[in-house]
Amino acid sequence: MQIITLAVLILFLAGMPGPGVAQIYVCKDANGRTMTADRPIPECATRPMRELGSNGVLRREIPAPLTAAQREQQQRDNAKLQAEAEASLELRRRDTAILERFRSEVEIEAARKRAVIDVNEKIRQERGMLISAERQLKDALAEASLRTRNKVVPPRLAQQVEQAQSAVSAEQSLTQAHQRELLRTDVWFDDTLKRYRELTGSEPPR
Repeated sequence: MQIITLAVLILFLAGMPGPGVAQIYVCKDANGRTMTADRPIPECATRPMRELGSNGVLRREIPAPLTAAQREQQQRDNAKLQAEAEASLELRRRDTAILERFRSEVEIEAARKRAVIDVNEKIRQERGMLISAERQLKDALAEASLRTRNKVVPPRLAQQVEQAQSAVSAEQSLTQAHQRELLRTDVWFDDTLKRYRELTGSEPPR
């Protein structure tokens, strides 16, 4: 590809009888020299270029390709924008759900009360089962202690003790899970009530 000066190329194209070259590419190489051609310039593959019409009028600016670091930053920026857009969409969905479900603060508090009662009932049941499991473990340990000979527990009793211990551990975990659920329920209704007031412009009772 022959490289010629911009002025000469423009004059040449202007004097041609036909439509001639549709565009001119202009850039500066690494040494600061201005280069022009009728197609993208290989010497400026990593540098910004301008595309001109055959009359010398600027058509568009062609930015230099992004470096690896710039591409990584662009990906991070795009990921951040996407996360923000998804968070905004989720907030709008939640706001719509709140306004569709509740028509007043009284309804929110009534729903909170029902939810708390349900979780407390789960806790009550789990505590009863935990007491039963602890009783079974106590009985299994007592029987194992009576039947132990030479510090060796019969296999059947050892298995019973292990099962009872597992049952106690499982019931403790479930009870703790329901207690955390109770806390999350209160937090959820607190947040919902706050957002409801923001959406409706209502004030908390004094």
